[in-house]
This record gives sequence, C-alpha cells and structure tokens, in this order.
Amino acid sequence: MQWCLNTYGTGQDLALGRLIELARQTGYEGIEYLMDFQQPHGVEADAAPDHLLAVKAAMDAAGLEIACVTSCAHFHDLDGEKLAENRRRAERTIAIAHGWGCPLVRVLGDRVPEDEHKAAVLAQVTGCLQDLADAARPLGVRVLLEMHSSFADPDYSIPLAERVARSNFGLIFNGQFRGGRAPNPPWGVQSGESIRGLYDRFRPHLVSMHVHAMEPPDQWPHYQELFRLLRADGWDGWVSQESAYRGPDPEKVLQLYTALFHALAEG
Repeated sequence: MQWCLNTYGTGQDLALGRLIELARQTGYEGIEYLMDFQQPHGVEADAAPDHLLAVKAAMDAAGLEIACVTSCAHFHDLDGEKLAENRRRAERTIAIAHGWGCPLVRVLGDRVPEDEHKAAVLAQVTGCLQDLADAARPLGVRVLLEMHSSFADPDYSIPLAERVARSNFGLIFNGQFRGGRAPNPPWGVQSGESIRGLYDRFRPHLVSMHVHAMEPPDQWPHYQELFRLLRADGWDGWVSQESAYRGPDPEKVLQLYTALFHALAEG
C-alpha cells in the first residue's frame, strides 16, 4: 500500500513549499491535491500552466508522487448551466492529471434526492461518469468516484459503478462504515460488527481510499479489520490521510497518522 496526504484538513492552510516539506518529513510518499477550496497550494481547474509546472517540479525535487488530482465537480445538479460547469471542471482535472503524469482523478456524485427526481439524477450521474471515463481512457487516466455524501451508501455507489462499467472507472472508499442522515436511509456496520459484508461489496471496484480519524474506539476495530482484509487480498493502492485537524502542530499529527498507517498496513 502507498501512503499520501490529502490537502483537505491538516494540509488545507499550508503554502505549497511548507506542504511538500511537511509531507516529506513526516513519512508520506505522495500528495493528493484537493481543488475547489482555494487552498494556498494553488492547484485549481483554471490554474496557470506555469504554476502547474512549478508544482510538478517541486514534487519531483522532493521525491514525492502526485497521488491523485481531486476535484469537487459533481453531477447531481439538474440545472443545465451548473451541470455544464461541473463537467468542464472535471475535464480540466483530467487534463491536469495527464499533464502531470498522474493516473488518477477524483470526482463526486454527489447527492441523490429522495423524491421524483431520483431516477433522473442517478441516470445523469451515470452518463457523466461514463463520458468522463471515455475521455480519460486514451490519456491513461482513471476516473474515481468517492463514496461520499449519498454515494457513501453502497446501495448507491456499487450499482452506480456497475452501470458505469468502464475499465478506467473505480471507487474511493471514504473510510465511512455507517451513515444515512435524512433524507437518505440509514446504512452500514455498527460498532462491534464485522465489516466483511461491506468490504466484499466495494472491494471489486476499489482503487484508492481515504482515512479520517482512525483512532476512536468505535472506529479502530473497523480499520484493523479493513487493513487485514486488504493485506490478505494483496491490495496495493493509495491510502490518503484526510484528517480534519487544523491546529497549531500539524507535524505531530501527520507523524502520528503515518505511524498508525504503518501499524495497520504492516500488521
């Protein structure tokens, strides 16, 4: 498995040079650049080409990989103008990843309404993801949907992946073992239960995953089982640290999560 830092949360307020240096010093092999939050690293869909080249050069100099280019583009809006803008940003994300030689981009679904528009939204999300995967394939890029918001629920994300049915499409497991806030129905694994049933559903489509607060007592056993299953399967994708910590000591927090990752990944 490979270990990278998502710039959400702990990395959100760090300037590019500080971000890269901290990631290198605290044991990360790569960085997943989150877009659309106007973070100081400056990686955005409409970033200047010179800036994107400078980011790649700085990463190369530090010996770090660009693990994923992560867009917040989503496809649930039935408003035509909003949908077109989200598609444009996603297409730009694919182009940036290709220019960097990064094989992965992330997009979102993201919200499924529990009303008469549900079927139309699911069909629209499916079609957009198929189009993006088709455009990305000749560029050597895989399009990944994060299991996020409504699509954290495997009853939405797994059938969607099966409908998209593209070899360069996959899922990011978002480290969420249960959920279902209104209007979406509850789902998932309760504290003390095995995650095996959930794992078996998303594993055929799993390309990378995000981890959050792994240490709480109700989460740690789930992560222990998850990593045991991944090790047994020989899975070797990116694990991206996405802790929400934004306090005064990012170095210590990044080091602690690196230690937790190695404890889990190496058994």
